[in-house]
Amino acid sequence: MSDLNKHITREVWSEILKRLPVKTLGRCRCVCKPWNSQIVSSSFIATHLKHYSQNAANTLLMYRQITTYPEEEGEEEDRYTLFLDSPESKGDKLDIHHTFTSPFMASKKVHHFRVVGSVNGLLCLSDDLFYEGHTYVVLLWNPFIHKYIKLPVPLATHNSTVGDFISMLGFGYDSKKGDHKVVRLVYIRGKDNLDTTPPMVELYSVQEGKWRWISGESVVNMCVCNMRWSQCFLNGNIHWISWERDDKTRCFLKNWLMLFDVEQEKFKKMKVPEPLSKVNTLNLSVSHYDGKLSILCSELKDNLTGRQMKRCEIWVKKEYKVGKSWCQMVNIDLEPTCLNWIHCLRKSGEVLGMGERAKLVSYDPSTKQIETHGLNGFWLSWFTCDFTQSLILLDKKDGVGTYEQVTKDRKKRFQYKMDPRTGAEIVKEEEVEIVPNNGTINMFSDEHYVICEQLFKFAGGGMTEELSDLLSYLEPDWRAQL
Repeated sequence: MSDLNKHITREVWSEILKRLPVKTLGRCRCVCKPWNSQIVSSSFIATHLKHYSQNAANTLLMYRQITTYPEEEGEEEDRYTLFLDSPESKGDKLDIHHTFTSPFMASKKVHHFRVVGSVNGLLCLSDDLFYEGHTYVVLLWNPFIHKYIKLPVPLATHNSTVGDFISMLGFGYDSKKGDHKVVRLVYIRGKDNLDTTPPMVELYSVQEGKWRWISGESVVNMCVCNMRWSQCFLNGNIHWISWERDDKTRCFLKNWLMLFDVEQEKFKKMKVPEPLSKVNTLNLSVSHYDGKLSILCSELKDNLTGRQMKRCEIWVKKEYKVGKSWCQMVNIDLEPTCLNWIHCLRKSGEVLGMGERAKLVSYDPSTKQIETHGLNGFWLSWFTCDFTQSLILLDKKDGVGTYEQVTKDRKKRFQYKMDPRTGAEIVKEEEVEIVPNNGTINMFSDEHYVICEQLFKFAGGGMTEELSDLLSYLEPDWRAQL
């Protein structure tokens, strides 16, 4: 190898190495010290990321699900599967590229983390699914190199700072600074039990390693829907489904996409397709399809608490900066099909969804053919997005955690303690290895309460706590959708 190195320059080696997948580069680090020092350098990591992100063939489709194995008495597993997805894959089984299991376990009530989003091979995870109390645990995780960052406690906490609130997260990348950022919107609950706008906004920068306040003054009378927590990062902006309320009545006016420019650290808004401007916000979620902005609109059986879709539309924005370029790509009546839920739109034009017995399937709207892919998971435990493998975090030492290959019976959990003297929510943290509990997880047990709370907000607070009374206050065209 030393003789070969004499005849090949470092630049040539860089051109060769940047084309290799992450797993192969991990083995190359053991070949010689020059290769190792080159691979772990920040400049090479950026070069490798640029090469992989610009090559559409390297973009993978990630499917996450919580699964159990009956033969193991209900032991759960937080599993991620990466597929090769291309326009030519229509009618074919998804080609599995890689699978991995999360090494993290969340709170006692819901054992897994929520996936906020994925950018440049990093997954942003949050322990904020329905449970009692606050944990403030947010992780940035690179599953290919077994490294993660546990973000510090945010500035806005329940007991020590702001009282009752709801919060939303967004995850994006500042390409000018080469910096990954997490933004947190905190809506304080007012005396009328409605969210106070504008929200408090704080931002975490990986380069800075801390949270700091930023201005949210432009987010007046704009509320982010927190039922499905959807967000996506595209064209330098984080996108959330949001709704505008009347300044006087504080009731629902119309839906918007709220954007956060990660480089400028400023908010703005974008119109949704006109047919979606006044549908129930709880029926909308945002994502991206083949590099384009996408909105999924669903109508559920058994009102908003149903666990099966009745109908689904998927809208795609053909030109990001052209307001009238929204196009309805999918409009499916699910009742005649074997589909129970739709997750996303594939590059082939098929939709990825959930069939009978929670099986992962692809459905072709033109031929009405269904292809089963042999995976299954709990309702709403899944998450789908584009994923690009990278070496991000490999060059960082301070504040970065690592772990060995995940074993079947051990995971990491982050525990917090409260100081009874000061009332501070979090004062001590320890990372522990635990054995997961067997048994069925209690997914979304508080969903009815959350739905009622959202409807309460949409109607400006003029409701009782009974769901039937809540629905009676909605506008007729909203009630017709429930």
